[in-house]
Amino acid sequence: MDEPADARVEAVLFDFSGTLFDDTGVLDPPALVAAAERHHVPLGEREAAGIIRRTLRHVDSPEGLKAREGCDLSREAHRSTWTTLIAEAGPFGPDLTEALYECLTDPGAWHPYPDTVPVLTTLRDRGVRLGVLSNIGWDIRPAFDRVGVLESLHSVVLSCEHGLAKPDPALFALACERLGTDPGQVLYVGDDPVKDGAAVRAGLPVYLLPSDRNVRMPRGLAAVLRLVR
Repeated sequence: MDEPADARVEAVLFDFSGTLFDDTGVLDPPALVAAAERHHVPLGEREAAGIIRRTLRHVDSPEGLKAREGCDLSREAHRSTWTTLIAEAGPFGPDLTEALYECLTDPGAWHPYPDTVPVLTTLRDRGVRLGVLSNIGWDIRPAFDRVGVLESLHSVVLSCEHGLAKPDPALFALACERLGTDPGQVLYVGDDPVKDGAAVRAGLPVYLLPSDRNVRMPRGLAAVLRLVR
């Protein structure tokens, strides 16, 4: 990222899923077994693993992706869309569908990449204003609180709380307003070239992470420390 000589990054906005927290292993067989038990649905781990594979094939299919468009604009839309898709995947009954949805939206099921907390902490200690901007249909703040960095964030802007979703430039503008920083001085960090890359239309410089990711491997966030001095 090339910056004009007089430009200075005063704040950083991060995407959530696939950027700070891993999105590849949220649905976990032991967790589904436990959630299903709470709904009085007996499952073994092998059966749970098969259910998860079946569900992911459906929700990530071209038809599933089409159905998910706009689902992050409200919590109600997210729940309705995802529970419908989950139920269709089986088809599954309402109790198992609810157990799967609970696993998907459980903050404890979302794990940060190894470099997430260190990078956020370092930026905070440098006096950089920090925010999160996410297309999401549920409250992710508890996930940050669980790993001890919620208080490091100056703002958390969620699509479901504003009826706006990336790539709408208005949502980026709102996030910058919440940070109290001019868009040209806010670095946006994400992983989606279309939704996150659209930050440039709102005047933000953008740093995109590679698409390959593994919850056990650093996400490459240390590069942000070199861009923000």
